[in-house]
Amino acid sequence: MNKSISTIIFDVGGVLIQIDGVYALSQLLEGAQTTDEIQRLWISSPSVRAHETGKISAEEFSIGVVRDLRLKIPPKQFLADFVNWVSRPFPGTFELLDALPQELTIAALSNTSATHWERIRSIGLAEKFDQVYLSHEIGHLKPDVEPFEIALLGLGTPADEVVFLDDSLDNVETALSMGLKARRVESATHAREVLSEYGLF
Repeated sequence: MNKSISTIIFDVGGVLIQIDGVYALSQLLEGAQTTDEIQRLWISSPSVRAHETGKISAEEFSIGVVRDLRLKIPPKQFLADFVNWVSRPFPGTFELLDALPQELTIAALSNTSATHWERIRSIGLAEKFDQVYLSHEIGHLKPDVEPFEIALLGLGTPADEVVFLDDSLDNVETALSMGLKARRVESATHAREVLSEYGLF
């Protein structure tokens, strides 16, 4: 095993869990949007930022995000759909986490809401992490630097000993700027390939 790496930090949605949000939003937004554009638009919404940092309720969020993004859907319907954006684990997710060397620290750093995290907990994924840093609990969102600072401080791990995997290019770029080893991945299979490249299998 690569002894220079002590910690892996996973984003959850889009890396270990399939999230249908980008597709759902692409159907509601006017004009063609790439995945990166949709992710940036989502995180730019004041209502998204407030909800995913634990500052407003789900109901307030649904009203606000429909307004912010000019979505052509009633807030109640949006919220009902939003709950179901968390789909299912990617094939190989649990096998990947179970196969990682036990001497590694495995953490999650995720932009998420209490509603979505409860669904993730219900499928047994949360217990696979040694530490979790969730935006609605820590009050900060990626790609800002604060979530990464909070995670590194909590883990007590130097940045250069960490591999960070995320499906958002902006989040990966922030991690790289802070000295983490970071790669964009979009499935558990892809994550395993990247971790193999780092000598962790």
